[in-house]
Amino acid sequence: MTIVRSQAGEHVQVLSDTVCLKLRSNDSANRMAVMTVEVPPGGGVPPHSHASEEESYYMLKGTMVMQLGDEEFTIEPNDFVHVPAGIAHGYQNNSPQPICFLAWTVGGAIDQFFLEMAEVRDLPQDLPKMAAILDKYGIQMQP
Repeated sequence: MTIVRSQAGEHVQVLSDTVCLKLRSNDSANRMAVMTVEVPPGGGVPPHSHASEEESYYMLKGTMVMQLGDEEFTIEPNDFVHVPAGIAHGYQNNSPQPICFLAWTVGGAIDQFFLEMAEVRDLPQDLPKMAAILDKYGIQMQP
């Protein structure tokens, strides 16, 4: 059993987003990782897919545009999104306020990916490092 208080967890900066790891994949029999994600105005993640993790999102504050496959959806507070492994997805905060959502994955080590991605700070110089991390964790950017 695990209890993590509201402000507790491991906070890491991953590109534009602040990720707070609440449950690490190594602490779950099914390799579930749970995190909150704060995205500043203009922030987001381009479309990508995961080889092994299925991922879910629960919107807590604000709205974001989410791409799922070839479609775009506006995700609002209390909306839930489930993305099976292998499905292209990404999100963008087009609003003038920060947004926050709860995210979790099952079946991989996305928490380890985030910890390594926190070392990517200087783009475009760190692009080779970023490409190696993406490849290591089976994450494929979409064209």
